[in-house]
Amino acid sequence: MVQQIKNCKELIPYLKDIIEDEGIVVDISEQIAPGKIAIIKVDEYYAGLHIASLPKAIDFLAVVDCECDSFAMYLLELKNVHSPKFLIIKDIHEKFGNTIDDFLSKRFRQIFLNDKYKYKKILLYLVSDAYRLSGKYAGFDEYKKVKEKINRRDSLKTEMNLGTKLFRFRGKILHISFDIPPNPVIKRVL
Repeated sequence: MVQQIKNCKELIPYLKDIIEDEGIVVDISEQIAPGKIAIIKVDEYYAGLHIASLPKAIDFLAVVDCECDSFAMYLLELKNVHSPKFLIIKDIHEKFGNTIDDFLSKRFRQIFLNDKYKYKKILLYLVSDAYRLSGKYAGFDEYKKVKEKINRRDSLKTEMNLGTKLFRFRGKILHISFDIPPNPVIKRVL
């Protein structure tokens, strides 16, 4: 699938080597060889169509080859906002919905719905530092403890609001998870 994406003439202009938008960066595992990952800037693809009514779309789609025609797929929306109140959940849901329903299931169905490819995992992420936590903690475990405290006091509960809408793709039920940069780390799924 990775090679099919990289050979697709419609997608070649939108292939990237890094996942970065609005000053937000998502790490890619060093264990992934360049030939084993394809990263597509989905919103740029739609902007390149030059149509009057652009559908909302996520920022990035990353596909990682996990060997034996099995893959991990990451759908990523990156938001650089200063407060969770600026995360408009309805718009975020619409971006993921359009990407799954149009980009994956219609425009490029020959790639993403091809039965010869198996998905080990399909992960949807909103990546934002709305709580201004990035870089303040020594490790992921320390960050998780603080995040749990925030969730207990945060009346909006961004993560819970994101999870109110479920998506379906290739028989899998999916929900959006919230994380801060540089997490999630894009990696192979064994």
